[in-house]
Amino acid sequence: MRSLLTPHQSNFFRTSRGVARTLKKSPFLVNTPSITEEPQPDNELANYAPRPIRKFGNRGVASQLLNREHGLGYSTGQTYLHTPACDPRAETARFHSRCIDSYECLTPSGSRTIPFCLTSTHNAPVTAVGDEEGCVRFFDTSPNDDPNEEKDLGVHSVHDNAIWDMDFSQDDMRLATTAGDAALIMDVTTKSIAARLADGHYNSTRQIAWQKGQSIGNVLTTSDKAGRIRLWDLRCPHSHVRSFSTISSSETGRRTVTVRDETIRPFQASTVNTLDNTHERTAHGKTSPASVTAIQWLPAGREHLLLSASEAEAVVKLWDLRYINRRHQDKSTPLSATTVPSNHAWRSYGITSLSLSSDAARMYAVCKDNTIYAYSMSHLMLGHAPELKDLATKRRPIAAQGLGPLYGFKHDSFAARTFFVKCRMRPKGLSHSSDLLAVGSSESSVVLFPTDERYLRSACAQRAHLLDPPGSAPTPSRSFSSAAGTEPTSSTIPIFRNGTALVHGHQREVSNVSWSYDGKLVSASDDSIVRQWQEDEGRARYFRQIGDFGGERYMAGWADVGSDWDDEDDE
Repeated sequence: MRSLLTPHQSNFFRTSRGVARTLKKSPFLVNTPSITEEPQPDNELANYAPRPIRKFGNRGVASQLLNREHGLGYSTGQTYLHTPACDPRAETARFHSRCIDSYECLTPSGSRTIPFCLTSTHNAPVTAVGDEEGCVRFFDTSPNDDPNEEKDLGVHSVHDNAIWDMDFSQDDMRLATTAGDAALIMDVTTKSIAARLADGHYNSTRQIAWQKGQSIGNVLTTSDKAGRIRLWDLRCPHSHVRSFSTISSSETGRRTVTVRDETIRPFQASTVNTLDNTHERTAHGKTSPASVTAIQWLPAGREHLLLSASEAEAVVKLWDLRYINRRHQDKSTPLSATTVPSNHAWRSYGITSLSLSSDAARMYAVCKDNTIYAYSMSHLMLGHAPELKDLATKRRPIAAQGLGPLYGFKHDSFAARTFFVKCRMRPKGLSHSSDLLAVGSSESSVVLFPTDERYLRSACAQRAHLLDPPGSAPTPSRSFSSAAGTEPTSSTIPIFRNGTALVHGHQREVSNVSWSYDGKLVSASDDSIVRQWQEDEGRARYFRQIGDFGGERYMAGWADVGSDWDDEDDE
């Protein structure tokens, strides 16, 4: 009988019976590879590059409302049911300014003067304006509809030249001003000079700020063009008990103001700490001091820490002012310094202004490259950083390295061509539940940036279905109110364009902005106009839609949020 086993099966049974494992040559086995030979890789698999999975596009409000009706879950950035689309224009579209909300700065001779700086009180509707003539003007920001009501609450000559910066103490009883000649402390109740901060700076001072966490202003800092920062204490050693007006409260809660004795001459304040050469620039192998253009105190609990920035480069430094430098030490050492943004490899850009969020978790820096950079305060020092804790003990600074910016803000109407362009943060309040950053601009407008990061996540979700080409920079957002522009491909920093410009309010560069205690915005421009911005959705929409015919929006301003914002919803 013919065997039905194949040669392979025959060899298998022989091997299983203990026969020597030598296989006969079979015509069926051709080019059998050796066990020691390495397998050759498949060229197709070696050159295979997986393609990213393309997500479904974000369809906006209609899609999110449909998901909500079906009971489906929401992705990041879509968790707020009252604003399912997370449109930042909901926080900025209400801003407008009428013709009666503006004030023109004039000299006693009737000529125009340029306002250089602004600061608002913490407990009253008053904003102080410092101009190029050295005068301080008090501007009323209370709401009114009477065009004949005077906004000017008084003009007082304080300095002999332009006032660069001002700041109110927490109780609004003291106003600190700085100019090219010296820094002064004004008693607000009597409008008289109570103290002088004249010695200690070899160049003109540029910035001045009160320490946070104190109801009465006693400690403040100044900075100058030579990179020096000085810490002043008004309590020592020459102050008089009646050098300033004071407020006292009785057992019944009644507040009494004790007016200062105006016969007492202004005393000279004392310096308790000095930081030299805090910022420097290097050009052609030579190093020189750089002007400190921005200083920012940290809030109560960390009020011993100070942030500073300069005109030389986009680096923010953190200082512990409790640490006294050694005598004859030429250069001060900070606690830490941030990393230069990655897109500044070929050129350095300075910083014009600093601002903190209401919870002090984010820091915002206005840079001369027309970008507002956002930093994480917890990343100012890498690794273990007990110096950043509340009520931390004093430690010797080691100039630790911090991270660069997390992301940046841009807008077509924002430009910082000079170091006069400043920013100011509106903190959370009773009438508003989120922070709002206001920035001046060389493009004759104020730009508002909502800083709630749910808007940033929503902007990323709207572009998540688009695949960026290899090597390109992330472009997570485009402007709602302006055309999309091309982002720089050399930067790895995400750039968001969710700002809103307040247009037609000024004709020249808007240098300074300030928020009143009740959340109203005040802006100052080189056109000699100080303007107050109100919030009313109906009136702002009316200004946008009425047009120029009839002159109803003459000398008025409004938020430019795009024509689609005011479209009527479909029934």
